[in-house]
Amino acid sequence: MSAPKPSQSSLFQVYLRLRPPIAPQDVLPERCLMIEDPESDNALEPTQARTTPSPTHIILQPPSDARKRAVERFGFTKVFDETASQLHVFEDTGLESIINGVLLEGRDGLVATLGVTGSGKSHTILGSKTQRGLTQMSLDVIFRSLESTIKPPDNSMSPLLLSSVVASDQSESQIFTAPAFLEAVYGDPSADRGRNSRAQTPLTDPTPAIIFPRRNLPQRSNAYPRSPDTSHLTLELNPNSEYIVLVSMYEVYNDRIFDLLTPAVAPNQGSTVSRGGNNQKDRRRPLLFKSTEGSPDRKVVAGLRKIACSTYDEALAILEVGLTERKVTGTGANNVSSRSHGFFCLEVKRRMRNKRTGEETWMGNTLTVADLAGSERARTAKTAGSTLAEAGKINESLMYLGQCLQMQSEIQEGKTAMVPFRQCKLTELLFSNSFPSSTQAAGPNRHPQKAIMVVTADPLGDHHATSQILRYSALARDVTVPRAPSATESVFSATVEPRKSTASGRHTPSIATSDELESALAEIERLTKENETLSVRLTEEEIARSELDIRLRSSEETCLLLEQEVREECWAEMDERMEEERKRWQRALDEQAGHNDDHLDKKIELLSRGFQVHPDPVPSSDERVHELEFENDQLRGKVASLERELMCRSPTKKPKSTTTLETSRNSNLLGRESDIDLALQRMDQIKLADSMFSPAPPASSPGKRQRKMATRKWDLAPEDDL
Repeated sequence: MSAPKPSQSSLFQVYLRLRPPIAPQDVLPERCLMIEDPESDNALEPTQARTTPSPTHIILQPPSDARKRAVERFGFTKVFDETASQLHVFEDTGLESIINGVLLEGRDGLVATLGVTGSGKSHTILGSKTQRGLTQMSLDVIFRSLESTIKPPDNSMSPLLLSSVVASDQSESQIFTAPAFLEAVYGDPSADRGRNSRAQTPLTDPTPAIIFPRRNLPQRSNAYPRSPDTSHLTLELNPNSEYIVLVSMYEVYNDRIFDLLTPAVAPNQGSTVSRGGNNQKDRRRPLLFKSTEGSPDRKVVAGLRKIACSTYDEALAILEVGLTERKVTGTGANNVSSRSHGFFCLEVKRRMRNKRTGEETWMGNTLTVADLAGSERARTAKTAGSTLAEAGKINESLMYLGQCLQMQSEIQEGKTAMVPFRQCKLTELLFSNSFPSSTQAAGPNRHPQKAIMVVTADPLGDHHATSQILRYSALARDVTVPRAPSATESVFSATVEPRKSTASGRHTPSIATSDELESALAEIERLTKENETLSVRLTEEEIARSELDIRLRSSEETCLLLEQEVREECWAEMDERMEEERKRWQRALDEQAGHNDDHLDKKIELLSRGFQVHPDPVPSSDERVHELEFENDQLRGKVASLERELMCRSPTKKPKSTTTLETSRNSNLLGRESDIDLALQRMDQIKLADSMFSPAPPASSPGKRQRKMATRKWDLAPEDDL
């Protein structure tokens, strides 16, 4: 099989790197990967630095105790052996051309690492304490190339620089300056934050330190590893151009996107939720991968926190903050196993001026470094519970990634193939910018991204997991599976000649029977893998079901409490309304009674106004005396007349039946006389009292007429006699 040739239509240029042993061992385990010697026709061009041809194929040998004896051969763009250095990998993978595309060609770049857990992905992409990784070397090349043209965002000479960058941003991001962000993370909250810094831009968060836990200061900039040296890889740019660099980090955890520079705050606490443990509920807010108003032609991660860096050391400090927040945990296969796919984005923007309108905008491209989580087997990693569910999500996303990489061979052949990259967030982030859409084709200078993938493998590691990763990645280049003589064929071939000399009538197994056996073994392996995937999904579903049951019971209890509270509130509200209604009716009744009383009072007043009462004047003592004297005189006259009448009657003539009446009349007259005497005595007393207490009688009112007492007539005699 010839070496695979890179194509401009390839999704990824795939490289394989073998991990050296961590420590020297006396007895090495069985080696499963062997590098195939390059053929003479695959030698490199004479102009290239290396004189020996680079290997491009790897042979996967099955273990000695395995039933399947087929030897698989995978092709890559280039294979790096265990002795390859970090600089060798950086130069031979073409990272310099990707950086050149970001800075000069207007093309996005992507660098991704893929491999089994513990195969050396993090070492390749992030380096170690003594050597830098691909990320640090890429940052060094970019900042060294932009050293004379980069504009510090907190420059006092350009106070509106950051504002113009925010206005030109297409992803609805929050942009901070690196000094302000690092001070919020590592600064002293009790110190005066503004005494040693310039005035902050109004577009930044005034209090970002509230959501960050206080951490110890990181190592000094001179303590960062500076090896290997990449000073000879500096690119030449236009010195009149102006650039600004924005750094952002996020992770894909359980098929959701989370910002690594915006840690979540635990409830009722001032510190963040630890991302290293799995026993705490993830309270982070997931981000959306969508098209925005500023970027309608392609999707972006909206709402990211971006940090404007002006130096290489500031970018490394931001990288350390993001790595601290990344989700990691310990498993049986790796003590520090990444439970998410990490993305480090370096966005380089250049100031563009419109010659017609004079408006200034910032346009640029992004270099994305993706550290993908490693695939793992539950039996080897000894995962359970939520960690097993995380592993299931990781393996599922890597399976979708393998399906997408499988379409690259069809694209190279000129076929129209639909890449199913929308099945999960990982493939959508990796491949959405690889194919220009109809809107992108009409857009200005929108080129598909240039991407490389570095596959790491442990030649002494697990055969099954390594073969799975190689199938995922090598499908993007060229895969051949040459059939080596299996154990079955060896037995058959050894028994063919002796059996020909016998006359038993039996026939030897043919090659077709051997092929059927191999296909059956392959089918058994496929079913085994499918069974493992289904078991992981079953465990994940059981965990999800238990969580849903707990949430259901909690919801039912919450509903009961809410119903009780609502009933109590309704009862209290109804009681209050009834009391208010009673008071309202009582007030209405009192008002009606008051109105009725007022109405009756007015009627009585009107009626009383129609009557005029003229009281009799109180007679004076003289008037009363005269009146009594007049009455006395009348009585005396009547007495005298009665006496004369009696004297005129005959003494011998017997009175008639009126004797009794006359007797009663006489008695009445006697009583009257006694009454007259008493009245005269009282009159004398009144006169005496008036003479003592009233020396001057009050003058009568001139306008009043004195009413005279009428003469009282005493009917003391019969009507005939009167």
